[in-house]
Amino acid sequence: MLPRDRRAFLKSGATATVGLTGLAGCLGGGSGDGTLGFNFTVPVENLGSLLDIPDIQDQLDNIGAEYELDVSQNSSTPDSLNALAAGESDLCLVTTVSYASAVMQEAVPGNITMLATDFWDAHADHYGFTIFSHGDSDITEPADMEGATLGVNALGTGIHSVYQRQLLDLGLDPDEDVEFVEQDFPTFTAGLEDGIFDVAIYPALFAPQARENGFNEVFSSQDVWDEAYPFAYIVASNTALEEKESAVRSWMEDYVTVVDYMFENRDEVVSLASDHFELPEPLVDSFFLTEADYYRDDIEIDTDRLQYAMDEMHDMGFTDDTFDVEEYATNEYLP
Repeated sequence: MLPRDRRAFLKSGATATVGLTGLAGCLGGGSGDGTLGFNFTVPVENLGSLLDIPDIQDQLDNIGAEYELDVSQNSSTPDSLNALAAGESDLCLVTTVSYASAVMQEAVPGNITMLATDFWDAHADHYGFTIFSHGDSDITEPADMEGATLGVNALGTGIHSVYQRQLLDLGLDPDEDVEFVEQDFPTFTAGLEDGIFDVAIYPALFAPQARENGFNEVFSSQDVWDEAYPFAYIVASNTALEEKESAVRSWMEDYVTVVDYMFENRDEVVSLASDHFELPEPLVDSFFLTEADYYRDDIEIDTDRLQYAMDEMHDMGFTDDTFDVEEYATNEYLP
C-alpha cells in the first residue's frame, strides 16, 4: 500500500497569521481492558492525532469494533513514554533521542518496539526543523548563538538534537556555551518577543507564525544533516504487543487508512483537524501536506536510515552506546 507518489497533493504553503493557545493540554487518557491509549505531542503534524477526530473515525473499520481508543496530548515525547512506563497508555509518538534513550535505558518495562515512521526531517524538498530569532536580534547565523539562550520544548528530545548537532559542528559546548530554556511550543513566539530566550526551534505547525512575525531564520535541519532521516515514530510497549496484539494490529490498520485518507481528502482533513484541535484553518492549510510540511511519503521503517540516525544520537552524546535497531523496530504490523 505504501509508499506511493503523492506529489499531486502538494501545494506551496502560504503564510498565515495565527494565534495558538492551549495546545499542551490533555485530550483524554487511560488504557483499560479493551482500550488502547495513544499519546502524541503536536496535533495534526503527529499523524496519529488524527485518529481522535470523530468524522475521521467514521472512515475506519476497526475503531469502536475491535478496540476503543483514548488519545492524550503531552508537552514532550519523554512525557508520552512516561505514560507508557506507567501503564497509562499503549502506543505513542516518539522522536530520535527519546526512542534511543528509552530503548537503551529500558525506560518502559519490557521495552518498546517501533511500528511505523511518522515523518522524516531534513528532506531537501520539505520542511526541516528551523531555528528562528526575533527580527530585531543580532543572532542571524549559527555562530551568533554562542552565549545565547535557546528555547526548546524539552531536553533529551529529537528537537534538542537539532540544536546539539549544530552546536557541536561549531565546536561549542552545549553544556557550557549556551543555556537551554524549556517551554511548550505554543509559547515560543511570545518567548522570543519577551526576551525569555534568544532563539527558538519551530515545528512545522508553528513555523508560519515565525515567518508572519518577520523572525530571522538562523538555521534549519538541512544545514546540519547531509540527508533526510526518519525523525518521528509510532512505538508500542512490548507489554501492549503481548497482551493486546489483536487490538494493536487493528489500530495499525486504521492508522494506515488515515494516512491514505488524508492524502486523498486533504482539504476535508484540514477543515476537520482545524475544527477539532481549535486551530486556525489558514494555518493548517498553509503547511499540511505541502512543501512546508515534513516528508511523509513512506511510513514503512527504513532500518538503514534509522540505524544511521541512532548511531548519530550516540555520537552526539545522547546515549552511552548504540544498538541494533532491527531488534526494536519492525514493519510486520503494517498491513
